[in-house]
This record gives sequence, C-alpha cells and structure tokens, in this order.
Amino acid sequence: MNILRNLAVATTIAVASLGIAQAQEFKEQAFTLGHVVGPEFPYHTSALYMKDLMSEASGGKWKLDIHPNGALGGERDALDALLLGTMDFTWVHTAAMASFVPSFDLFNMPFVFHSPAHIQEALDTLDFSKFYEEADAAGFKLLGIGSPAFRYPMNNIKPIAGAEDFKNIKMRTMGVAAHIDTYEALGSSVASTSFAELYGALQTGTVDGNENALSALSSMRFNEVQDYLSLVPVVANIAVLTMSKTTFEALSPEQQTLIEEIAKKTIDRNNADYARLDAEALEKMKAAGLKVNTVEDLSSFVEATKPVRDEYSEKLEPWVRDLMSQIEQLPSAANTAQQ
Repeated sequence: MNILRNLAVATTIAVASLGIAQAQEFKEQAFTLGHVVGPEFPYHTSALYMKDLMSEASGGKWKLDIHPNGALGGERDALDALLLGTMDFTWVHTAAMASFVPSFDLFNMPFVFHSPAHIQEALDTLDFSKFYEEADAAGFKLLGIGSPAFRYPMNNIKPIAGAEDFKNIKMRTMGVAAHIDTYEALGSSVASTSFAELYGALQTGTVDGNENALSALSSMRFNEVQDYLSLVPVVANIAVLTMSKTTFEALSPEQQTLIEEIAKKTIDRNNADYARLDAEALEKMKAAGLKVNTVEDLSSFVEATKPVRDEYSEKLEPWVRDLMSQIEQLPSAANTAQQ
C-alpha cells in the first residue's frame, strides 16, 4: 500500500535523504506541537517521529515540544494559536480546519470517498494545491493532508447492510454539522452525548450507536457495550498537519524546504500508523466477539446522502465540486473493500 511505503525507512536514513540539512546554519529553537488525542494514536506517534527528524536535521538545535490530550486546548484553539504564533504545529481533523477554510468541508461530506485506498489515490494523483493556497490566504502554512481512514458506525441493534438499516437507530456522532446531517439523512436520530459519557450511554441503551476510527472504538472498549460494527465508509477521518505561517516565514528558504520535507515523512508515518493501528484494532475486536460486516454495494447510502453532499458542495467554490467529480471517477472509487 502507498501509505506504508516509508514505514521501514530508518529515521537517520530519512534525514540523510533530505540532503540540504547538512549545509544549514541552525540556531537553538524550541517549537511546540499540540493535538487533542492520546499518546497511543498516530497524531502523537508521528509527532514523535517529526521531533526526531527535526533534531537530527538540525544537529540537535531544533527541539519540538509535543502536548497531547488537548493540553493546550481543543482543535479550534490550536488553529487560533497558530494564527497568533503562540503554537508552531498541530494535527487537526478537517472539520476544525473547515471552520477557518470552508473548502475543507469537502472532506467532511458523506461518501465522497469509499475506502482508504480511494482517499490515498485521490491525494496521490489529483491536484489539491488550492487547499494549500486557501490555507495560506487564511493565515496558515498547510504542510499536508493525511489520515486516509474512516469513522465507522457501531451499534446495538443490527448489522448495517443498506441505508434503510440506520432508520430509528439513535447514533452519537462528532459535533460536525455535515456528519449530523448525514446520519439524519440516513434515518437515524442523532444524540448529543458527550464523549466522556458515551460508554455509559451505550451500556444503558440511552444511545444505540456511535461512530469513530477503529483504533478509537477499540481503545475506548466500545465493543464491550456494542454488538455490531459495519465497515461502511460514511465519513472520512482525514486530518491536516498545519504550521504557524508566522513561524514558517521566520525560517530561511532552505529551512522552509527542510520543514516541508520533514512534514512529508511525518505524514507518511501518520498514515502508516493509522493503517496498522486500525487493522490491529479490528482484529482485536473481532477476537473479542464483535460482529463485523463489510458492505460491497454502497449505492443506497450514496443515494440517501446525496442531498447532504448537494447542500454542502453548493456552498463551496466551483473548483471543489470539480474535484469531487474527479474523486468519484477514480478507479478505486469502485473498490469498497475497507481492509
């Protein structure tokens, strides 16, 4: 798989391949990276990799302080901090980025992508440069788009084989307008239960189902209080690695190029870790007795959620709709295998 292509490359080899690092003059400099997930997840493991790359490339002069678990605030807080120059890097979900750069709602709409391979093919072969331009205009240095994964639905009622199966299932989703509208279009009612209270709500039946990345579903042990997991790619779980434009512009041109090269390797590491952790989580939950089904025909879901895509895409620039059309026509769009 493309997302695994750099996993086996040692950190020292990766840094050496940057080449330009050896000719740099570096001063002692501390950078910060804040994110909202725990240290076991790819935002953090890739950030640790980035820390090593930055240190080795600078001869130990660049230090990256990483703050997981929302220690420096939520995702919108992190993006605000980048604009203010009080934080240097962050990993955030595209839902947060869309609050500042509306075109990122492309990634939040349902069934734009049909599999992790479909996401990766799009990122590898299509022109996403306008996202970088719009992020720059909004005051950010976008370093890359990653996490080719999905938030899959789990519930206590039945396997989800077609759109009609969502009817009357009370689902808890991310508090993202496009996600909420998606599940309502599929016939679900949407619960506003906080993530901290979700396990108990699922256990008591106050909520019938939830959706998340496979690694998150497993780490939160939601499979203990849910019977069915359906590998239906309802909404993507794509994230962006973003830098303070102020910090970036304070670097020399050679150092800016170095940061961009390090970022590419960091994103590859994030993607590889996502694939590995999700695969491990799926097998672990299956072994514990969770009933898992894959859906080969997505047509009923795509049709049911078309009004959501139409509504949100109409608010965006024509180039976003053109890109959506190109994504739909990719060869991997027809491949619905999730793992």
